[in-house]
Amino acid sequence: MKKFSYVLSAGLIMLSLLTVPAASQVQKLRLKVVSEQANIRLKPDIGSEMLWQVPQGTELEAERKEGDWYLVAVEKPDGTRVQGYVHESLVEVVGSRLKPAPLVPVRQPERPRPKAVEVRPWREKPARPDYLLTVAGGGFYLSPADLNRAAQGVTDYYLAELGTGRKASLNGLHLAWCYGLEFFYALGRQLFLGLGFEYMQGARESAVSFNQDSSHFRLLTRPGLRNLSWRVSLLYQPADIFYIRTGLETNLARAGYLYRVEQDDLWLEWKGRASGLNVGWMEAAGVQWPVSSWLQVYVEGAYRYARIRNFEGYNDYTDSDGLARTEKGKLYYWLVEAGGRYYPALFIRDRTPADPGVLDPRLADVNLSGFSLRAGLRLVF
Repeated sequence: MKKFSYVLSAGLIMLSLLTVPAASQVQKLRLKVVSEQANIRLKPDIGSEMLWQVPQGTELEAERKEGDWYLVAVEKPDGTRVQGYVHESLVEVVGSRLKPAPLVPVRQPERPRPKAVEVRPWREKPARPDYLLTVAGGGFYLSPADLNRAAQGVTDYYLAELGTGRKASLNGLHLAWCYGLEFFYALGRQLFLGLGFEYMQGARESAVSFNQDSSHFRLLTRPGLRNLSWRVSLLYQPADIFYIRTGLETNLARAGYLYRVEQDDLWLEWKGRASGLNVGWMEAAGVQWPVSSWLQVYVEGAYRYARIRNFEGYNDYTDSDGLARTEKGKLYYWLVEAGGRYYPALFIRDRTPADPGVLDPRLADVNLSGFSLRAGLRLVF
């Protein structure tokens, strides 16, 4: 009986030696971030506050797992540590570390680990950006009717006055270049308020040359436009790749013209420049592609409505005889009668034109409306 008691006591002692290390060991897992970035949250909840973000490839040490979340500690660049939760869909387990070290086990032959097939039922969306900064450039198609009609009219008038019997067909000003910058502030996950500017510039030079009565003639016209628009807009992004926006614009425009008539060494020239202001609107749609977590490229098509009728400026007249005269006034448009036909004209005058042969004078209507196609870069932060 006494012998049996010794055997039973020894068995209990051995059992306790085997179970104590297993119960006391604490297992810590090593994780590796497999998504583009992983959000460390205050609580194991997708709606919880985000404490930090770590990039792909970062290794983390997990204290434990709670449901679908790992409790991890992250060291910031300033040396402070943040403890929070990361979702299992953003990381993979790459190893473990046991504390304290267990008793030396019987060495088992190594077996190759099969490649795990990761199943992710959902993926956490990246954090919503607070600000966007865009830089873009492209082409703008417009039809400033009065400027183009006047260039055609002046050319046809002198062709008729010189008795050439010819007619010219000018292409007119239609294409301008534009570039701009805009800053957006997030009002919600998909809605942004923007403030920015766009500069547009274009000119079209046309020349008609011919010989008559042993003299060489050349008629030159060049309508031009410049515009600086300040814009307040709303951008709505219903999908990650697509967005639409609309806004109001204040347009500070400058219209210009050049009419020059040459006969051998003789010439006369009118050159005008006038500035005007108006308010218009725009609407646009575009697609965007991410290059990195902070950079996107995008392509956008837009329509702008803007018409200006209050241009004021200066007209300079010069000729080969040395005569020079400057006239300050408003930009007018009218029809000039010659040989039973009427030709459009556009000049800066100090008063409404009332000369013989002038028909239907009015303030010039310069149309800045048109379509643009732009491409650019968007910084996300």
